Amino acid sequence: MGGMISGRAIFGPHRPERGHLRRAFTLVELLVVVAIIGTLVGLLLPAVQAAREAARQSQCSNTLKQWSLAMQTYHDVYGVLPLAGSGWTMNQTTWQPLLWPYMEQGNLANKYNYTEPWTKWGPNVNNQLDNSGSAPLTRRLPIYYCPSDRPGAYFAMDAGVGTFYAPRTNYALNGTSVTVSGKTFIGPFNKTYTSNVGSTWTSFEPRGYKGSEATRFRNITDGLSKTLLMSEVNMWTSDSGSPVDPRGQIVSIKFDASITPNAMFDKVPNWYVAPNYSCTDTPPFLPCQATGSAFVYAARSHHLGGVQAAYADGAVQFVADLIDQGTWQAQGTMNGAD
Repeated sequence: MGGMISGRAIFGPHRPERGHLRRAFTLVELLVVVAIIGTLVGLLLPAVQAAREAARQSQCSNTLKQWSLAMQTYHDVYGVLPLAGSGWTMNQTTWQPLLWPYMEQGNLANKYNYTEPWTKWGPNVNNQLDNSGSAPLTRRLPIYYCPSDRPGAYFAMDAGVGTFYAPRTNYALNGTSVTVSGKTFIGPFNKTYTSNVGSTWTSFEPRGYKGSEATRFRNITDGLSKTLLMSEVNMWTSDSGSPVDPRGQIVSIKFDASITPNAMFDKVPNWYVAPNYSCTDTPPFLPCQATGSAFVYAARSHHLGGVQAAYADGAVQFVADLIDQGTWQAQGTMNGAD
């Protein structure tokens, strides 16, 4: 039977038997599969986004905890908390470089001249942001940012010697001021050092400053676990433009617990609102309204429903936007007997 095996030709096309025919997806079946996949993605995407935000929030909390513990260490070393900032009649300072040695930034601290005027804080020769370390205050360190906002954000300002670039930050000190029945109660960082020598610049060593403007833990008579030390703030939405909104600038940034977290507006003087000056109303994360003569910036975050806050005992908690205003104000003051 040459050329035949079991009745079949060796050569020639092979035709599958009737019961083994393959058929492709129909268009309807393909559309059904695509629809199912789309539905699954739609169900999973919010969960993935929520998980990512939870991770960002956790990272933000950990960084706030680091700053809080650095404050504790600073107080152990010097017996006082660092100054939040200094006035315009001397070389203005800010608190972050004072804590660098306790935030694993000792190399930057060694390159920083704490007594130089603020115009020499660190712009490099090209007046640009410098991540090489030659201009310490221009370094955009991860410890300045909450990843839920804009990591790497910066601001530019005229420092009298050309444009000065510095990072923004999401972590602010408690500069609360609350007046009840004619008596004012304040937070640990309410006061600012000012020189009494008129309009001249004066040399100043802020590390370990023990004057009346500095706060010691023993001054917090309400109790360390009941007094806010730090919280989150939101940064302006752009790194450039005119006017430049001041919120989130690294320079002496504070929040005020006289208004609740993520309040409907921040309070600024009438003359400070854009376009005349630089506080721009950008709801919902950066609302700004002229309401008188005071600067009152709320604690703010991009987290759903509240902000993270550090207390004077080093604890970090998530505080809901719906917290009672009186309770939040009491936590913001250090001497209100609450």
